[in-house]
Amino acid sequence: MNLAWIIAVAAAAGPLSADAAHSLSPPWAGGPRSPGAASPAALVCAVSTPPGRPLAFDPWVGLTPRHVAVRGHLQLTGCTSPDGSAPGLRSGWVALRATAELSCTSAHRVRGRAVITWFGWDGRPVGTSTLRSRGDHLATQRPADTLLAGAVTSGPLKGEQTRGDITPGTSLLSCATQGMQRLPGAGHLTLG
Repeated sequence: MNLAWIIAVAAAAGPLSADAAHSLSPPWAGGPRSPGAASPAALVCAVSTPPGRPLAFDPWVGLTPRHVAVRGHLQLTGCTSPDGSAPGLRSGWVALRATAELSCTSAHRVRGRAVITWFGWDGRPVGTSTLRSRGDHLATQRPADTLLAGAVTSGPLKGEQTRGDITPGTSLLSCATQGMQRLPGAGHLTLG
């Protein structure tokens, strides 16, 4: 492309308005992020099943997909707010229920609800959020990750999208050969 032509077009367009210049600012300069850039999360927490209380699957999960009910609790600890929007949320207790077509390596038609009780720096309750999970045709090495994918529908962080991972305490081979009825595990949950 001819450099003279580019300069002529830019000169004809005139100077940038303050609004346009601000929208092109790099994120560290306080301007909006470009559409492809990841924005900081509202909250990031470590997530784990409580000791001795793994997630329960009924019936057990095996190699072939089947309709499964999932129940259990998760602990959220070490929560941090990268974007500064949720500095008062330090930890949480999650009670979840879901149904899905699950196998050792896939999750389809995930429908779930979780209630998160939040605690502040002093260990006192500071609010309750409701999380809805919904997903279709998800293939993954860890189907339990789909239980953390959804959106906060009420309470603190309402409107934020959620995603996470739970690394199981059992191997994929164990699930394939023996089935899995209980899932102890740990990972991370990101809101925002």
